[in-house]
Amino acid sequence: MFETAIVLLYGLVAVAAMAVTLLEGWANHDGLTFHRLAGLLACLLWPLTLLVFILHGCIVRLLTRLSRSTA
Repeated sequence: MFETAIVLLYGLVAVAAMAVTLLEGWANHDGLTFHRLAGLLACLLWPLTLLVFILHGCIVRLLTRLSRSTA
């Protein structure tokens, strides 16, 4: 269940970022240029960096607790 919520949240963030990127291109009458397509790909990937930072924080917190309990 937790995994489903994480995937859903990730998808919602990525779709929202892609929508903003597409709307920006539409408003500027740019169409789908190479840079716009690269931006859409980045919209799919940037939440991964957020996920890495969140997981890093969780792991560090867990390791800190474990080291305090064994000391």
